[in-house]
Order: sequence, then C-alpha cells, then structure tokens
Amino acid sequence: MDNYIDKRTKEQFTEDTAIREAINNIYDMLADLPKEKRLAFFEQISKPKDLDFVKEIDSIYYVVCSHFNKEQREDMITKVNRILGTEV
Repeated sequence: MDNYIDKRTKEQFTEDTAIREAINNIYDMLADLPKEKRLAFFEQISKPKDLDFVKEIDSIYYVVCSHFNKEQREDMITKVNRILGTEV
C-alpha cells in the first residue's frame, strides 16, 4: 500500500496497490479493444435504464446514469448538455 496526500483536502490517504493494479489491468484490456467492443463492454456493465445514455465528446464516451426530480422543468438530456457546455 502506498501513502499519498490529497492535493485538495491536504489529508493523507493510503491506496491499495492491488486495487490500482486491477484498475490498470482493466485500462490495458480496454485500450487493446476496438472502439465497438469497448462500447459494448460499457453498455454491458452499466446496464442502462431507459433514461440513461452514452454521450461522446471529443472521442471520449461518457455513460450517464440518471436519477432526478421528475417535477423539474428541464429534461435530463438538456440539463447534461447545459452542464457540459454542449447545448444544441
């Protein structure tokens, strides 16, 4: 395990290197997959609901899982686009 200082909170934390290695292995596996298989992988693990969606911005894919107040006037896609600064 490695100790670090959080730059934002200035608190010390310990990173479990086994978890970091597992994450790095997943990154490596995904990097070797073609685009279509990466998208299929994320669709499979995210199990999106009807209101969830995948958004591509500058060749980066974001999986958006939603939960929101149905009483709001702004729909989810409009809100996400506004937050990301990609309003259409």
